[in-house]
Amino acid sequence: MKRRRRIIQAAIAIFIAVNFLLVYADEEARVDRISYIKDWSDAFLADVREELHTHVVFAYDEEEHIYFDAAEGSFQEFLVEEEEEISIGDPLFSYQVDNYYEAEADLMQEMEKINGEIPAIEQAITEMNAFQIPESAPPAGQNPMFQMTEEEISIEFPQDPVEAQLMKEQFILEKENELAQKQAALQSLQNQLTELQTTGDTITVESPYDGKIKDIATDLGDPIVTIQSTTLEAVGELTEIERNKVEEGLPSLVELTNVQTFLDGTVSGINDYPENVSGEGESIYAFRIAFEEDVQPEMEEILPGYHGEASITLNESLGATVVYDHLLTDGAVWKMTEAGRLMKQPVETGILMDSMLEITAGVQPEELIAEKRENQFRDGAAFITPLKLTRPTWREITLGGNPNWSEYLVTGILAR
Repeated sequence: MKRRRRIIQAAIAIFIAVNFLLVYADEEARVDRISYIKDWSDAFLADVREELHTHVVFAYDEEEHIYFDAAEGSFQEFLVEEEEEISIGDPLFSYQVDNYYEAEADLMQEMEKINGEIPAIEQAITEMNAFQIPESAPPAGQNPMFQMTEEEISIEFPQDPVEAQLMKEQFILEKENELAQKQAALQSLQNQLTELQTTGDTITVESPYDGKIKDIATDLGDPIVTIQSTTLEAVGELTEIERNKVEEGLPSLVELTNVQTFLDGTVSGINDYPENVSGEGESIYAFRIAFEEDVQPEMEEILPGYHGEASITLNESLGATVVYDHLLTDGAVWKMTEAGRLMKQPVETGILMDSMLEITAGVQPEELIAEKRENQFRDGAAFITPLKLTRPTWREITLGGNPNWSEYLVTGILAR
């Protein structure tokens, strides 16, 4: 009896070993195999972004300097005080000219120069407003181009229509600010000319900027007045590698360190020259983030020196097809087809955000992707999966959740 049992056990072992060897040596897939898939998930749609995170500190965005040339006349008096808030057109100081006709000619010449610059700025704004950004990305190497021959303005827009539209809006905003400054300067010169012609010898210099008086040079040294802007911006630093990734116009989100406040902004400037040049270590480049007017009310409680964390969006894909990155193996995923077969599908990938990886080609939303187990998957093989129940109620099991179960019961009996 024992001998017979041993013979049966040996036969079973030999049978298993032979089948194992046949399957292992089956390089042409003549033996049909079934893959057991325990874990899987589907491809889905999500917004993914490539972001750069860095520390920033809030500071006033810029300082403006006002100068006085003693050769133009004799200084009379300051008309402002330090820490005083001023607006464009407010008087700063006055002086008495030495030569009326020379001063008048200088003012008229300066006004003529600005009058010649304003039409060019207005033309640039008009033409840019009329310039149409393509709704879809143009072919590679054929970026939309905006050119103005007269002012020699040439702008090459990025391939992404969203980024191109942001660049267009940024250009228009900068030109509108430049136009406003020129118009304010022209009005100031007109006021000075009128005053000179009325008094015969006095000119009052007006502020071309809004802000706060930071410094007054009582010794009449240059700059004679320093105006500090009251608009806050976030200032940070970039390494050499980060400097190559960040561009002006990129959207950013700044979170204050000690306050639960989030501010939407835009990279408004990046220095081309490092903070300090050294043969050792990495160069550091300063950058600035400006904030739109609609967030200014939220910034009323923020003071210069407050710290924050900036997230700069380098690239984004809205409504992208994504899968979890651990589902990829050697640049491919294992699709679970409706026919019950596994298919190894090469894919093209894009942005990786957290564990979500953008799939630009090879997978469609809602397609099922299997999590690979070592030596378990084979292209074209059938697969089985465990049954995953979500605690159905007894009514759902017996009646299928259908309120017309009696109708189907009678139909079934009659069909018999």
